[in-house]
Amino acid sequence: MTANAGKPTTRTPAQVLLESRQKESRQKRAAVEQQLVGMLADGEPITFIKVARRAKVSTWLVYSPGTREQIQEAITKQRQPKQTKTQPAGIESLRTDLALARQEISTLRREREDLRASLRQALGRQLNNLSTAPLVDRLNRLAGELAEARASNAELNLQIIGLQEDLTAARTSLRRMIREQNTDTST
Repeated sequence: MTANAGKPTTRTPAQVLLESRQKESRQKRAAVEQQLVGMLADGEPITFIKVARRAKVSTWLVYSPGTREQIQEAITKQRQPKQTKTQPAGIESLRTDLALARQEISTLRREREDLRASLRQALGRQLNNLSTAPLVDRLNRLAGELAEARASNAELNLQIIGLQEDLTAARTSLRRMIREQNTDTST
């Protein structure tokens, strides 16, 4: 006999939640199977949406692996020709299916639009929260480069002015020398 034989085992909240979800999943899958059997017995046309509505489960569940195959098998079985004469689905049944499909489409469209709006808002928040620090650093660096370029430009302009004055003085001196040379050779 072990030391823990008389004591109950303690479960973590996560284990309790997991077991609860598994139990609920089993119950929902059993409800789907029960509705399938009933629909087959009644000869009611089987669709994924009808099964979900009758079993009061989500459409996600009826399309999930395992359940989807069962429903597909029931649909295939129902479509197989029977030995006895059966009447095709009545016009009212088809209208009901069409109305249910339209309702589902409307719901999906609303959900899609809601998701798009949520995505736009999330992207807007992300854009608003982007850090502007890299842009500020770049602007500061460019402002520094501009100031350096202006200072260099001013210095070069001063050099140009000095060189122009030297050139003007050299021209004036050269003219004077040419005149003096011409006056010396003529005398």
